Amino acid sequence: MKNKLIIFALLTFFVSIHANEQLLENLQKLQQAYPDHIHEVNEDYVIWSDGSYMKVEDGNITKSGMEKLNNPSLADQVNQARYISGIIDAPQSDPGRIRYEPFFRKMYGNSPEEVENNLEKIDWMPRIFGVGTYRLKVTKINNVHEKLILISEELEDLVLQHPEFLPFLINPGGTYNWRMIANTNRLSNHSFGMTIDINSNLAQYWQWDLVKEGLKISEESELKYHNKVPWEIVLIFEKYGFIWGGKWYHYDTMHFEYRPELFE
Repeated sequence: MKNKLIIFALLTFFVSIHANEQLLENLQKLQQAYPDHIHEVNEDYVIWSDGSYMKVEDGNITKSGMEKLNNPSLADQVNQARYISGIIDAPQSDPGRIRYEPFFRKMYGNSPEEVENNLEKIDWMPRIFGVGTYRLKVTKINNVHEKLILISEELEDLVLQHPEFLPFLINPGGTYNWRMIANTNRLSNHSFGMTIDINSNLAQYWQWDLVKEGLKISEESELKYHNKVPWEIVLIFEKYGFIWGGKWYHYDTMHFEYRPELFE
């Protein structure tokens, strides 16, 4: 019995060490993704460039999946499933949906007024649609506005080769909209001006599909994956650090979000 207890204690110790090493590695990826904002990281704190500290853990290490989604710590955010770029089959995880709200408020703005002070208007695919047709408000923080301009330019070249892709790119939205995620108490990352939704009329969204099937909207619902968005479009966004909601089990195929720290 004594030997079993010793073995169990050793296993627990080594699992704990591995978990701490993984957490620190993920925090370092966070720092590498946002070097202008994060000065230093350790297992307990993220130290911001202004000298302020943000706690990594919240003391609850036995959270359910729903608790991590609705009330995450920064550790929950950085330890979630990694985002894999390129073409994949129907996803089984939600890389990027766990968001520690204070982290994004600290980086992009703690109120609509603070976020709006850092917004820049950009033209979306002006060579195709014309200057001023789709003018989007995008944050200048992390040069997200410049990255979306480069994405826009590459998409213009893409649709010249593949005009059949053009309908997916008309009427973009959601670059800035301070709001809650539908049917939740969670603030949407659209609130920070670092996202974009492409044509919603050609998109699939898990909540919409449940409603169509007459089912209750629930995170626990079994979903059948749907997508029409061409991979060529997705790959251009990924090149500039944007994750795609079409790679979530709870799919949202119109949605792209600047989250370079999550890439594998």
